[in-house]
Amino acid sequence: MLLCIDIGNTNIVFGIYDQEKLLDSFRIETNYQKTVDEYGIRFLEMIKFKEIDKSDITGVIIASVVPQLDGVFEKMILKYIKIAPIFVNSGIKTGINVKLDNPKQLGADILVGAVAATKKYGAPVIVIDMGTAITFAYVTSKKELLGGIIIPGIKTSYSSLIQKASRLEEANIGIPKNIIGRDTVSAIQSGMIYGTSSLIDGIIRKIKKEKGDCQVIITGGEARYVLDFLEEKVINEDDLILDGLNYIYNKNI
Repeated sequence: MLLCIDIGNTNIVFGIYDQEKLLDSFRIETNYQKTVDEYGIRFLEMIKFKEIDKSDITGVIIASVVPQLDGVFEKMILKYIKIAPIFVNSGIKTGINVKLDNPKQLGADILVGAVAATKKYGAPVIVIDMGTAITFAYVTSKKELLGGIIIPGIKTSYSSLIQKASRLEEANIGIPKNIIGRDTVSAIQSGMIYGTSSLIDGIIRKIKKEKGDCQVIITGGEARYVLDFLEEKVINEDDLILDGLNYIYNKNI
């Protein structure tokens, strides 16, 4: 079995694969203060609940955008699973030609998502990942990752807005009854849902206008909020990053 770990700024997602099949996945909140043992014990509790034996895990691959936790997870995997994990970095084989001015600045999650989307759906393709940030990546028909766009995620942008504007009330992500909000909370929610979906539609159209028609794949924890409100055709893939990690691991062993 292969353990795939996606370390994000908000959540850490674990996936257990048996060859190409995702057996199970689970997520925990990212916590910069937790120790090797706290993460290790939590992980053992989760796989025990899922009835997975840690001795069946023969490989581990990690994509991380939180450098502060890289050492913690490397030590945790070595201590609790007795395996040296592979980290996704600029030197790993992916099948994607990164054409950025500074490839080392590319987030591991963006690269992994591009790998999975290209393998599943071909290229050219736009890959959108909605989490702490909303990222857009564009891969050409030659499997060249040219770059992308980064904007704040829904919760990220609106929590900042509420902190900066004292008269605004805090609002959870929700679907307002009308696009025109009749109170502060519904007005904020309209911005969250209709504003974000319109922004995504607009960026997709601008990329297609510049680069030509292509498939659009969307993933990430916040994608579910806007799917029903997008006018552009997209394919939702909840496990895109985990699938990409599985592909990359098998390409590098």
